[in-house]
Amino acid sequence: MESGFELPESFGASPRYPLDSVDNALRLLSLFRTHNRIRVKDAAEALEVATGTAHRLLAMLVYRGYITQDPVTRVYTPGVMLLSIGLQAAQRSDLRTAAAPYLDALRDELDETITVASLEGVEVLFIDARESTKTLRVTSRAGTLRLAHCTSVGKALLAELPRDALLELYGEEKLPQATASSIATRSQLLVELEPTRARGYAVNFGELEEGIGSVGVAVRDSSGRARAALGAGAPMIRLDDLRIKEMARVIMDAASRLGNDLSS
Repeated sequence: MESGFELPESFGASPRYPLDSVDNALRLLSLFRTHNRIRVKDAAEALEVATGTAHRLLAMLVYRGYITQDPVTRVYTPGVMLLSIGLQAAQRSDLRTAAAPYLDALRDELDETITVASLEGVEVLFIDARESTKTLRVTSRAGTLRLAHCTSVGKALLAELPRDALLELYGEEKLPQATASSIATRSQLLVELEPTRARGYAVNFGELEEGIGSVGVAVRDSSGRARAALGAGAPMIRLDDLRIKEMARVIMDAASRLGNDLSS
């Protein structure tokens, strides 16, 4: 859709007796996988329903704590229930436990926001994070899903896939964009993944959020299979070429050691 609020595909076969109201509420919640802020108009356009219907669905989700509404801007954001469900799922991951000391060490050494993420189809799940101590910093995205091709950790993991798997994953040439700097086509993505493979790390310059950049490195176990990715995010004003190379070197070392831990 031109608004950028695209709904995900369904999973499995349709139920025998579908409930449209429940389906619309669940599809509405799915928009928060890729958007932090949603207006009534956005919800109505995405669901293809009247504004009044969208407003009633949003009001019920607010009532149950799944989303919340800013009293000034009137936009809707994830609520405590939605956030807690995502965080609890992430916290059950063995990867989160294994990665914890590396997140701590990387944050202490680089003093930038450090993340560990896994590839989930065309998205990445941010499993855990440690925020920088600096006033100007990237905030934690732990427990959230984001478009893989718009993140350094996502591109690091996509670079581990063979070409045929990438073509199957991205069946269409046009790709959704999070910002004007996001990769817009499958062809462009395939080209960018080549230097990522060659140097061993991926970079992101304002592709997920304007003014924010990051470096991501795949974590491989002893069999060579990519299990996750470690990344460091920072305001782009701190990311010159020298700093990027320094961050990549430190993260690559941590990724190698974490991969060994995951293999044991």
